[in-house]
Amino acid sequence: MKKFLLLFLLLTLSRSGFAFSMDNADFTLLCPQRGQMRVILHRYDHTQVSWGPDHFETGGGHTRKGSLVIFEFANLDQMIYDQASGNVAFWYADQARLVHCQVLNIRNTWPIDIPYYRGQA
Repeated sequence: MKKFLLLFLLLTLSRSGFAFSMDNADFTLLCPQRGQMRVILHRYDHTQVSWGPDHFETGGGHTRKGSLVIFEFANLDQMIYDQASGNVAFWYADQARLVHCQVLNIRNTWPIDIPYYRGQA
């Protein structure tokens, strides 16, 4: 009975039920024209995106519009995450184009506080 209940719960949960932390998440996406992209959301509203061997951008903060969460980067690209459906799109500012990306992985990360030792003067 326990196995049936667990299986039932797993099958009925939607993708939106698997929430991620807005300040500790790591996305792996497959997007048109850029291939595999990695977006990392850090503490203090810092974000970063990378793709290919030498493309890297940073950004800060996010805005909400209904179920959409929009992350803007320094090159004016935007990642649009729909919390209701779990879908991700990217606005490529240099091409004025919106593309839909395949989500390969979303995982929460947990920052580690590094010990601090004060030396004697």
